[in-house]
Amino acid sequence: MISQQLAEFLEEGLSTHLASRNDRLEPNAARVTALSVDDDGRHLVAYIPTVSAERVLEDLRANGQVAIVSARPPDERGCQVKGVFVEAWAASDTERDIVTLQWERFRNRLELIGLPRVATDSWVIWPCTAIQVRAQALFDQTPGPGAGARLT
Repeated sequence: MISQQLAEFLEEGLSTHLASRNDRLEPNAARVTALSVDDDGRHLVAYIPTVSAERVLEDLRANGQVAIVSARPPDERGCQVKGVFVEAWAASDTERDIVTLQWERFRNRLELIGLPRVATDSWVIWPCTAIQVRAQALFDQTPGPGAGARLT
């Protein structure tokens, strides 16, 4: 289960990718612009620019396996969520506020490590496909002695 503290971290505006795999075990991935953890702590929604969602959606509909990896510049605190695909939908205008807020926070962090905003001005963040995932396992991905440890 995703704790309130971990949910707050995941919703900060992080460097996040969603990964899937096809039936030949070949990976696919897409950049996630925002995450939203459901109140139940068992589900989260990853917002992926629709332009890059097709291949991962094909995989998710075929086998349901998904991994989401998030890390925070500049300290690289990170987390991996492994789970099962639940459903996907076209993100609504009300969800756009979540995407925009987290994306801007992420861009602010990138500036802290020397990547100017102009470098991400052309990145597509909308429209998004919302992908709901049921979390099954959580792992610490922060570099250091605890990396890879299962989170409770």
